[in-house]
Amino acid sequence: MSPQNNHLQRPPAAVLYADELAKLKQNDNAPCPPGWQLSLPAARAFILGDSAQNISRKVVISPSAVERMLVTLATGRGLMLVGEPGTAKSLLSELLATAISGDAGLTIQGGASTTEDQIKYGWNYALLINHGPSTEALVPAPLY
Repeated sequence: MSPQNNHLQRPPAAVLYADELAKLKQNDNAPCPPGWQLSLPAARAFILGDSAQNISRKVVISPSAVERMLVTLATGRGLMLVGEPGTAKSLLSELLATAISGDAGLTIQGGASTTEDQIKYGWNYALLINHGPSTEALVPAPLY
C-alpha cells in the first residue's frame, strides 16, 4: 500500500479485487449494458463468486436478489438499499459500483433519515399542479 493510502481501513473493492476483475473482464464474452465494464453474468460472478474461475464470494446474499439488482441497474433504473444497520448495504453498493464501473467511488451514501427527494430532486408543487410534470417544476437536489 502506498504511503498516501496507509490511513485506509481497507482498500476500495476495485483495488482489493483487481485481479478478479481483470480475470472476469478477460473471460467475459457476454454483451455488456451501455457504460458497464462487465456483463450481467460477470458482475453476478464478481459479487457471488464463481469457483470455476476462482472468484471469491464477497457477501452472503440470495443470488436472485443480486440478479434483480443488476437487472434493475442495467435497465437504467435506480436502486436504493434500505435495511437495518450492519446488514452489508454499503459493502453491496460498493461491490455493485465496482462491478459496473470499476470505481467504487461512485456510490451514494445516505443515512437513516435520507429520503429519495434529498438525493435526486423534489417538486415545486404549485408549478406541478398548474403545469404538470415538467423540468421547470423540478427542484434540484444535490445529485440532480
